[in-house]
Amino acid sequence: MTIKDIYKVNEVVKGYEYYLHLLEEKCLGMFIYLNCPDSLPPEQIESRLIYEGRAIVFKHKTAGIVTVSGSLSGIDKYYLPTNAVYAQPALGSDNLLIGKDCIIIYNSQIDQYQNKGLYEIIARYARMLADADSSIQIALVNSRAQKMVTAATMTAAESINKVLEKMKAGDYESINQQSIIDMYKILDMYDTKNNIITELLSAKEKILSSFLSEIGVKNTYEKKERLISDELSTNEQLLTVNTDDLLTWRKKGIELVNKMFGTHILVKRNPVYSVDYVEKKEENL
Repeated sequence: MTIKDIYKVNEVVKGYEYYLHLLEEKCLGMFIYLNCPDSLPPEQIESRLIYEGRAIVFKHKTAGIVTVSGSLSGIDKYYLPTNAVYAQPALGSDNLLIGKDCIIIYNSQIDQYQNKGLYEIIARYARMLADADSSIQIALVNSRAQKMVTAATMTAAESINKVLEKMKAGDYESINQQSIIDMYKILDMYDTKNNIITELLSAKEKILSSFLSEIGVKNTYEKKERLISDELSTNEQLLTVNTDDLLTWRKKGIELVNKMFGTHILVKRNPVYSVDYVEKKEENL
């Protein structure tokens, strides 16, 4: 491997792609589905809820109960869709009547009308984390050059470089030409008193913490002792509201699927993501 092959952490686009996948993975593990038929993998339901805000579930004539992506059409008296249209190479295409031929599982209450899922939140925080990594990388590289020597001519620069190389090797060397000395100066490049790297690392942790809070997951970045009791209570209430909304709409959809197709699917919050689980982990530290 050469220096050209090293992953460039400061490139925001690469960082964005990295964090996009990382945050997507965190969201995909938030809920657990039980008793799903083999034809209806839980990850297929969740991926559609995250990326599209909805999952169309119907019973295909040969494939069994499946979920597909598609478009919604028609409106009822509350401006909710009445039909789901899909086109998929392995399943063909059809126009399904919602409530009769298919069920729509929604990611959240607002996704009934906007269908954005969690992808917009994921993309927003992925960009911020990529920017933070880029700034951290640049600051780390800049910290190597606390001083920069400048010279007026190439001859002066070569003489100064020879002296610096000897000094690195432990030898003593001096510049004895006043004309050369007059042609160079030392510039401050990095303020060692500035804790910018520490601040950037802290900012990165807070960004990730904010993302987890947005999707309703408690994390260990904010320790209890740093928060007054009122703040802690408010934070946990907000987390409960977020996860409960996502879970409520998944349960509503799954109940309709069970009723229409005679299945016994259950969906629940992944205990690893719950407030109680994190608190128990903290107590055992």
